Amino acid sequence: MHHLGEVVIRRQKEKLIEIVRKFVSRGQPYVLINFPSNKDPGHHASWLGLAIVLREVTGRLPVLTGSATQSIDEIKTTPGDAPIFICGGADLGDAQAGRDDVRYRLMWKYPDRTIIQMPQTIHFANESLKEYAKRTIGRHRNFFCMTRDRQSFELAKANFDCDVEAGPDTAFGMGALKPFEADPLRVLYVMQPLGEDEVDIAKARAIVDGPLTNWINGPNSLSRMRKSSVVKSALRHGFSRTEMIAQHRQDVAARYVDYGVKILSGAQRIITNHLHGHILCLLLNKPHIAVARDGSNLHDVIGSQTGDSPLVEKATNAGELLAAMSRLPYELGGTWYKSSKPMHPSPAVPAPDLIPQPSIV
Repeated sequence: MHHLGEVVIRRQKEKLIEIVRKFVSRGQPYVLINFPSNKDPGHHASWLGLAIVLREVTGRLPVLTGSATQSIDEIKTTPGDAPIFICGGADLGDAQAGRDDVRYRLMWKYPDRTIIQMPQTIHFANESLKEYAKRTIGRHRNFFCMTRDRQSFELAKANFDCDVEAGPDTAFGMGALKPFEADPLRVLYVMQPLGEDEVDIAKARAIVDGPLTNWINGPNSLSRMRKSSVVKSALRHGFSRTEMIAQHRQDVAARYVDYGVKILSGAQRIITNHLHGHILCLLLNKPHIAVARDGSNLHDVIGSQTGDSPLVEKATNAGELLAAMSRLPYELGGTWYKSSKPMHPSPAVPAPDLIPQPSIV
């Protein structure tokens, strides 16, 4: 069956490779930081996609990997020309992290290192946190900021004294995914609570019924060290501790991604307000509706980067769901249909971004 997200996925991965090649080349050492401390398949998808792209470009594992909570002192033992890549996770400016955010700690401790924040949403809870970010970034001089939505790009360009570039979420580095065998399900809601921005899900489910999951609580067993990771690392790289840990973290990320993919696999239609719910639906060739308030970061990403795929429709409230559902394509006998007409997409000609992505200035 033809993949209706193929052009978008290829374009986004090519952009990620282009970004990474600005900082590393074949064989060059690098550091990868901000391994997810949670069980969210979306955050693990970002880590796995970035790990895949970095390995494709450099041909090697990172010389060090780390999470946001661990000590960053070990970086001083790595080669001085190894740039530090920070994987997107919680928003840059997140009030929960504040001045302890891993990005700020890295900039203060390693003023001479190249530090790259990979595509990320930026949101500050208050002005004092924004001012602190401005001072810290301005002091460092070798910090590169990548954003994944237009609002974040404009905020960064207006406030940060560093190079800023817009790019896709690193989850696209995984490429197209295959669903697992699963019992068919007409509609699935993959939703997270968003406070004042939340769309009324009860009203939505009264219009289009289906089970609801927040999908972020996978089993703890997925994060355990397994012999397979040790053996894989030993066969490829010997018994290097840092490379074993890097291989282990990549394998853990892959398990959590598989956990999310299994949840999505049986659904014919998916309704989500997760950015990574949208991205994984694209990678899995799943028709879906992105529900969010008007002007949200989710709809921003779709409008500027991924909306030319017929797999996604947008809705801003429960009342728009039914109309959006009717516009989604459906598969019958291996052929995609839309409005009862067969679709004959041609993946040979890559489509441009709907809105050209700004590049480093």
